[in-house]
Amino acid sequence: WYSVRDECFYTESELVDGKAPTGAEVEWVAKEESYFFKLSAFEDKLLDHYEANPDFIAPQSRRNEVLAFVKGGLKDLSISRTSFSWGVPVPGAEDEHIMYVWMDALTNYISALGYPHTEEGSEYAKYWPAALHVVGKDILRFHTVYWPAFLMAAD
Repeated sequence: WYSVRDECFYTESELVDGKAPTGAEVEWVAKEESYFFKLSAFEDKLLDHYEANPDFIAPQSRRNEVLAFVKGGLKDLSISRTSFSWGVPVPGAEDEHIMYVWMDALTNYISALGYPHTEEGSEYAKYWPAALHVVGKDILRFHTVYWPAFLMAAD
């Protein structure tokens, strides 16, 4: 199931009265070719990170929410779509794959600061890593599960 408003895929078990947990309408997405990020490979690494950094997610209620989600078993994440043409093309892809909005948006955090130019005096060196990252609860999963896993994969 996909929520256009949330720009997020949901499993059947996550739906509440046929809607996204946020209350947004969802639609069934017909099968389409997609590239996947092997999110399932990062379950233990994420849990280790949360354990080693207890203040990584606050307040405690949101930390508990993320821990329960990750401990529930992570499924690989679709990171491209082929059913529309707007968006950022998947680099190096010779087909019509468009980057999943969160994969693209999250990379903007570092590219907006001039990454990969990380030398002393650069905008990247000045602002990254951020001392505090404040997000709304409706995008908690993207910033506490997907983004850290993407960064771990890039390491």
